[in-house]
Amino acid sequence: TGSDTPTVFYFGYGSNMLKANLVGVKGVEPVRMIPGVLRGYELDFSFTQCGMGTGNITANEDEEVHGALIEVTRDGWEKLQRFESGYKEVKKMVTPYKERIPVEASVFIVTQEDAPGRYDKDGQPSANYLEILIKGAEELGIDQAYVKQLKNVEPVNQRTQPTPDEIEKINSKTFTIDEVKALEGAPHTIIRGIVLSCPGLPVVSIDSTSSLANRWVHATPENTASPDQYPPELVKYLQTAIYDELIMRFKTEILGK
Repeated sequence: TGSDTPTVFYFGYGSNMLKANLVGVKGVEPVRMIPGVLRGYELDFSFTQCGMGTGNITANEDEEVHGALIEVTRDGWEKLQRFESGYKEVKKMVTPYKERIPVEASVFIVTQEDAPGRYDKDGQPSANYLEILIKGAEELGIDQAYVKQLKNVEPVNQRTQPTPDEIEKINSKTFTIDEVKALEGAPHTIIRGIVLSCPGLPVVSIDSTSSLANRWVHATPENTASPDQYPPELVKYLQTAIYDELIMRFKTEILGK
């Protein structure tokens, strides 16, 4: 897959196993997407964000990781590289289920040295993230024994509703749009009708309420479609990821509604 070749092979073992996520959120339409296996590694969730683990792989000669062997255009590959910031790219031999002939593919991994503040070998995924992996694996036709392993992963205990204190803050004041625009100090935003102060949000990304903002930065007709067109698991995953990013990473404060 040299720089002069029109396509790149990539092995996705996390949320990119779900085509709706790859196309709908990241705007990458695969040329080809087939099940494959990477031997000598095991799946874990050691790359953490906001206290929850996301997919990673660690060397283990007795294990194997199943996922999507994806062929993408150069443009699609560059989009994926931007989305997968924090990971490093390595080349590995991945064996397709049917052809059985190993293919060199790019794989994203993280080591403790790469991300000391975000690496946790005991990291646990959110339930929503797990749903994305399981749905993607099932649609792809991944080995049932491996799908069962995914279903047996214990997710982190994650709340899905505001606390009573948060509800009280939401109802404490009702803003007009002009009043929100007039607020001074930290960046402010409105998410699902809730007015938020985001002191940890860089001013340069005032329109980027989470790392998922790449969806808009690299907008296409497909990835800006209505969420109604996405599978329910993907909608829930995106909503929860945005909430967790805002509350935990950017120390967001609820001001009202």
